[in-house]
Amino acid sequence: MSPFAETADAWIMRALLGALVAAAVAALARRAGALTTSGQWMAFVTGTAATAAGWGWAALLVGYFVLSAALTRWGAERKRARTLPMLSGGSARRGVQVAANGGLFAVLVLAGELRGDGALLVAGMGALAAAAADTWATEVGLLFGGTPRSVRNGAPVAPGESGGVTLAGFAASAAAALLFAALTGLLQADPGLPSGRADLAVLLAAMSGSVADSILGATLQSKRWCDQCRTWTERRVHNCSYRTHHARGIRWMTNDTVNFLATVVGALVALLAFGALG
Repeated sequence: MSPFAETADAWIMRALLGALVAAAVAALARRAGALTTSGQWMAFVTGTAATAAGWGWAALLVGYFVLSAALTRWGAERKRARTLPMLSGGSARRGVQVAANGGLFAVLVLAGELRGDGALLVAGMGALAAAAADTWATEVGLLFGGTPRSVRNGAPVAPGESGGVTLAGFAASAAAALLFAALTGLLQADPGLPSGRADLAVLLAAMSGSVADSILGATLQSKRWCDQCRTWTERRVHNCSYRTHHARGIRWMTNDTVNFLATVVGALVALLAFGALG
């Protein structure tokens, strides 16, 4: 039976079971150090919403976060040493980070299943694919990418600085895009994901979202300045213990805001490409 034809009782039952599963998974992630307390609660909310949409969507979301956490921990000490002047330490994801990366996906796939709108499902895939492409680019680029260069002017920038890109990071981003395009192919039995169009739409969405993240990070994201060390940073208190001040970009445009906007770009590109290729 099509998920669009399910009864209200089936939706409610799956949502309740999903809440139990999401609570258990979020608690395990919190215990493993992958989530903060706020991250645990937000993972519960997004996980419940994704499960209400369908077990396949929930599995996709869990897979994304598990793989992201694994990539974050891969070479964590080396990455932390490279980015200490630029970024605050800690690999556990906060609630705002969970929402920025997975929140739009959960909302779109739930809305898509409830409305029977396949285009919204493709947009949801595009949002999560963009988040994955950006995450892979960041984690792999920090570990293997050498000196990053600003996407704005090509000048060398400090490791971890938003808007910096590396060849290794770009390759990782492309790999994530291809993976999510392939996963979309596996979901093509869904009434909203017919052949070919959805795969390509998600591929374009992932790369577009990752590029948008770099551009926004290089141009509009808030950059702070440490007068003590005479250097740029994203830390409110620099590793020298000196308090930094906002000096460039839009004050409220944090890295989490940029990450969320990248998923918005991914969703929009997927939606537009899906329609244009039809």
